[in-house]
Amino acid sequence: MRKNTSTSPARNTSAARTRKGAAGRATAGVVLASAAVLAFPAAASAHVSVDASTTAVGEYATLTFAIGHGCEGSPTESVTVDFPAEIGSVKPTAKPGWDIEVSEESGPRSVTYTAAEPLPDELRDTIEIAALLPLDGEAGDVLTFPVAQECTEGGNVWDQVADGGTEPELPAPQLTLTAAEDEAAVANPGASASAEPDAADEPAADAQARAIGTGGLIVGTLGVALAIVALRRRR
Repeated sequence: MRKNTSTSPARNTSAARTRKGAAGRATAGVVLASAAVLAFPAAASAHVSVDASTTAVGEYATLTFAIGHGCEGSPTESVTVDFPAEIGSVKPTAKPGWDIEVSEESGPRSVTYTAAEPLPDELRDTIEIAALLPLDGEAGDVLTFPVAQECTEGGNVWDQVADGGTEPELPAPQLTLTAAEDEAAVANPGASASAEPDAADEPAADAQARAIGTGGLIVGTLGVALAIVALRRRR
């Protein structure tokens, strides 16, 4: 007599539900982990930062300040950048939709950008300011640019400097200077070598000129001699 080894429909349904539930929990875990990974860079890059076209001592640099978010959800209305006394001069870049004011009356030199329409918290934007980096600076010097961010409600002052390697809550944008560049050499490398011949090449050039002159003199002398011989034969 054969035994019945078939599985009942109830057991199949129960097993399928168990597998489906486990797969759903695994998928949810992957989604949550991915969301956490994606959210971390966004939070880390939300500070006001600065990037420079050059960091060489004594050079004119275009400084780009990025505003990553508003003030706890409130849109940004204005941004004021304070420049250290070592900066030689500043010149802000015109930006459509923003009014610009440069102040040097009291305290550090500053530039204020005011938005005609507040910048929403979920959007980022940048402003550009040209500045003359310190002429008497040295490679390794750190420049700090405190930034005051005014919002429709509240504001942020990004002026804190890291102490002991721990990043502060509202870090100020900073730049580290590098060694000065030789503008002439960078703009036209090898120009001095092509402008004047090397002293070692001068004797060779003179010898070539003398050889050409001597050859011409010999050819001329032969021509005169042949002309005299021909004249004598006619006579």
